[in-house]
Amino acid sequence: MIAVVLDYFPVDMGFNDIYFIAVASLCLIYAIIDKDIAIINEVNLVPVLFLLALSAYSLISYNWSIDKRISLAHSKLILRKTALFLIISVFCRDKRVKQYAHWFWFFLMLAYLGIAFWEISTWKHLPQSIYYNRAIFVPTGPFYGPNQFGAVFCLLFPFYLFIPELTKNRRYLRVFSFICALLVIAIVIVEGARIAIIATLGMLLYTLFFLYSKKMRRTGLLLIGLIILGLIIFAKPLVNFTISKLSAEISSIGQESKSCVMGSIKIRTRLIPENLEILAQSGFMGVGAGNVERYMLSGRIYRTGGISNPHNFFLELMANYGLVFLLGFLYIYGIWLYRLWRAIKANPEQKKYYEMFFFVLLMFIPAASLPSSIIWEHHYWILFAFINEISHPANWMQKAI
Repeated sequence: MIAVVLDYFPVDMGFNDIYFIAVASLCLIYAIIDKDIAIINEVNLVPVLFLLALSAYSLISYNWSIDKRISLAHSKLILRKTALFLIISVFCRDKRVKQYAHWFWFFLMLAYLGIAFWEISTWKHLPQSIYYNRAIFVPTGPFYGPNQFGAVFCLLFPFYLFIPELTKNRRYLRVFSFICALLVIAIVIVEGARIAIIATLGMLLYTLFFLYSKKMRRTGLLLIGLIILGLIIFAKPLVNFTISKLSAEISSIGQESKSCVMGSIKIRTRLIPENLEILAQSGFMGVGAGNVERYMLSGRIYRTGGISNPHNFFLELMANYGLVFLLGFLYIYGIWLYRLWRAIKANPEQKKYYEMFFFVLLMFIPAASLPSSIIWEHHYWILFAFINEISHPANWMQKAI
């Protein structure tokens, strides 16, 4: 459990790696002793084979990589993700884990909110932050930059919106969760993460008008009105700042195409053909683990404002490892979505539970394009392992019957 928590709080990656190696070694010893444990079964077979193949290909790509050092570093990261996925897969077979795991991400988001407001109020940051020892109010949480923090908020946002629907005595929890959801949106506005702003606002509106009951919809709208009124009365400068920040971020999207300055949206649109060109030059095999940045720094075709990273998980996977592995991940991702959709239809009593993870998985798309690279983030595969477990028909078909 501690190893999982450390992946969500990468304050000291060296310590995290040492602790994880120790935990993984203990798990391996336990698996050898207890021969009844099937580490790989029908549920995790396909994603594990994908990760093992990706690990092997990453090591092989060392032969044609320009930067051998970064190639080895990426290979180690993928091996770590493979081990983490296997450990979480076995751990999630416990019914109690499936029943209560979503509360872990709920309280994790509360911890993130606490850190964010500490940063905003004190203008201080944790040691691993890009703003450490700099008086800047923009929060980065336990991560390196605000985009990484915004990506995690974006990905885990549905937990605040759905968890009250899964509890019996949910009257006060609904109000509390809704307030937390509004605070998350406020934080991503302060961070200036436009993709996260659009994704979280869209998720909130969709949930409010299409998933909540009429009573909850009225409560939510009333709560928004009361919060806005209270802020106008007691914190008008904060309201003015938030409105100006939001309008500036949203309006700048339409202005980028006319501006000579490379904004984040324009850069991301230029990165797509740039990485497709790199992929084609490699014979659709990829340029080698972690080497796409070296190729973007030399012989660039498209102007990308000095950015030398795909800024998108799917592009990064494609350019580094080739078209086959991109299609492999898209196949697994599509299978998870399809199985969760079937679980929603087949289990009306647990509909909200499966919908929650369905939308979490959808939020991975905007979250994956926020940081410059999510290859360094291991916590995504914790969530993937859990979703893979609960979405498999072997774990919900019997309930439906």
